[in-house]
Order: sequence, then C-alpha cells, then structure tokens
Amino acid sequence: MWCVLLSVIVRVDSKGRITLPKEVRERCGIVPGSKVVVEVRGKGEVLVRVVGEDPSKELAKLLRGFTFTRKSRVRAEKLLFKEVT
Repeated sequence: MWCVLLSVIVRVDSKGRITLPKEVRERCGIVPGSKVVVEVRGKGEVLVRVVGEDPSKELAKLLRGFTFTRKSRVRAEKLLFKEVT
C-alpha cells in the first residue's frame, strides 16, 4: 500500500518502543495485527515498511507448487553462494 509522504517525530520509551501516530497508521492502512518490517538502512536511519502478506505465502503463490529435490536445492545454494561471495 502506498503512503502519502509524511514525517513526524516520536519519542522512544524506556523499553525502546515507539508508537506510530494515528495519522501515520491511517495513511498507511496499519491496523491492529498488521505486520511491518523494520530495516536498519544506515547510521541513524531506520525504515518501517508495511508487509502486505506473509512473504513465504507470496513466494508459494509465485512458485505454484514447484518443489526442490535435494540435488536441485544443493545446486541452487552453490550458485547463490557464488553470487554472494
């Protein structure tokens, strides 16, 4: 879901929590039970993104029943490892 640009300052409580202001929750469609991803982007930069659906469920939809054999999984892991290193 797309949010209109909005910037607010919130205070961190003694347990390290913040409260998303009502205006932010409303603009972004965040309701009780919504999931968000908290990403550390750089020194002093934190991004909070709304998760539309469980990522594993989205991946399952994309794969539509595709399953890995042990051999194909090991091959994929080796290829991925080459990409990462």
